[in-house]
Amino acid sequence: MKKKICVDLIDDDEAVLDALGLYLESKGIEVRRHENANAFLKARRILPASECIVCDIRMPGMTGLELQKALNRNGETSELILITGFADVDIAVSAMKAGAFDFIEKPVDESRLVASIRAAANKAERVQADAEELARLADRLATLTDREQEVLELVTRGMTNRDIAAALGISPRTVEVHRASMMQKSGVDSLADLVRIAMRLEMAGASPRGRKARKAAS
Repeated sequence: MKKKICVDLIDDDEAVLDALGLYLESKGIEVRRHENANAFLKARRILPASECIVCDIRMPGMTGLELQKALNRNGETSELILITGFADVDIAVSAMKAGAFDFIEKPVDESRLVASIRAAANKAERVQADAEELARLADRLATLTDREQEVLELVTRGMTNRDIAAALGISPRTVEVHRASMMQKSGVDSLADLVRIAMRLEMAGASPRGRKARKAAS
């Protein structure tokens, strides 16, 4: 059974908050209503993250754009859909560049909003799945010994066994033994797969050495 989509809906207009909330709930979406950005941030401290945040831009106190900046600073993972009653191309462009998933004008096309929320939830699900996969891969590489980590780093640079042996002061045969052990621990069938995993983790900033150190300290 597919997980029910949860949305944080933020709008200072009580009528809009109620009407949109009821409509989304009629489409099987769980809605958490917040009368302003500060109320949302306060609730966020104790509530689990939702798949999507739908927020009005122009509100008293913290605006939707200011909330977006705060969420970005905090490394928020939920997708953000901004809505506004004032068509402003510059604001829309700024919001999208800052990572907003969508920008919808009022009066809100409810069917479009639902479609956007579902698309945002699908993206959030993919991001979460990718993060979990990266964590699994990093855990595998974190089981490598320090020497194996060194060998892997040199392998990803395209160095041959002979070059690696010379760089580390060991024999080419020892390098081969380390490579075989690395592949076994990583659960891959080829050195190319292992290199791809290492490069993917490096690009994602998920260093297996750092993960190993964190696990040892915990």
